[in-house]
This record gives sequence, structure tokens and C-alpha cells, in this order.
Amino acid sequence: MTERLDYFSAGLTILYSLYIAVIRLFRLYRPPRLYLSQPAYVGAPSWLPARHILLWLWGVLCTLLYLGHVTYLSLTPRFDYSYNIAANVIVGMIHNLLWTAYSFRASGLRRFDYRERNYVPPYGWKPAAFALTSMAVMMLEVNDFPPWRRVIDAHALWHLSTVPLTWLWYKFLAQDATDSGWNSGSLPPQKALLD
Repeated sequence: MTERLDYFSAGLTILYSLYIAVIRLFRLYRPPRLYLSQPAYVGAPSWLPARHILLWLWGVLCTLLYLGHVTYLSLTPRFDYSYNIAANVIVGMIHNLLWTAYSFRASGLRRFDYRERNYVPPYGWKPAAFALTSMAVMMLEVNDFPPWRRVIDAHALWHLSTVPLTWLWYKFLAQDATDSGWNSGSLPPQKALLD
């Protein structure tokens, strides 16, 4: 039972990372309004549904995918390790590819509401470094080897390698969240309306 919960929580973490990446990179979040008279969503193409509808649909899709994944793994007589690894690797690769696109000007992503479309911040290399490094160390999880001297095996090295990766990713997220591109700079802070 605890083994399955371990795999289910790992899958949920990977899928939630993809969920947040899509929201951040495709700007499905609700931007703050400076005045009540300002429309809640500005600049979206007219053919697209409102951002809140896209966000809701994306959330429903991720929820259904996760429930289907857990249901399949729970109802099979034996836990399907190959399917579980494949599903998590695919979701993780999509997540990594999206964040790698963040690092390159030519990706067409608009990273911040108040910067030009092709602006890449000075720390913009970090998502690509994280993605490449995490894909490299993922090989420890996928290509297992017997324990060396009965102490160190691939799974232990995988967990050890996630420590610096977590630090690198956290530093990037903190820099991204505090970038001046989130601030219009056109109004003093006391004039801004907080939703």
C-alpha cells in the first residue's frame, strides 16, 4: 500500500508541475487589475475563450488524467511499473521541454506581462539547465543497476541528485516571481488595487 502511495504521490507531483508550467508559460493565471474599470483580461486573441475557461478546462483535464492513471494502476492485478515509469517520464519531458522553451528568445513565449515579447531575463538559462540536468539524472531512475558494495544503487543516487536540483529550481522560481516584468511601474503602489 505505501509503495503505491509513493508512486501515486510522485506522479501527482510531476503532473502538478506540468499543470503549473502551462498556467505560467501560457499566461492562464488571472492578471491583477490596477483599477476596477480595467478589464480583467487584456490582450488575449478574440478567438480564444476567456482565460478562466481555459484554466478550468486545463485543470479538469489534468484531474481526469491523474484519476485515470491511479485507477488503472489500482485495478490491475499487479502494479504496472513500466506503464507508471513511461507515464511519468512523458509528463516530465513535456514539463522540461516547456521550461526549456522559456530559456530561448525564439520560442515565442511572452514571459512577463510588462516586458517585450522576446525578453529573456538574465537568469533565463536556469530552466534549460534544470531540464537538461534533470533529464540526465533521470537515467539513474530508469536504468537501475545493482548496489555498489551493497550501499549505493541507482535509486539512492537519484534521490541524492534531486537535492541540488531542488535548490536550483527554487532559486529560479524565486527570481521569476520577483522579476520587475510583473510590475507595470506606471502607478505608485498605494494606487494599485489588490484583487
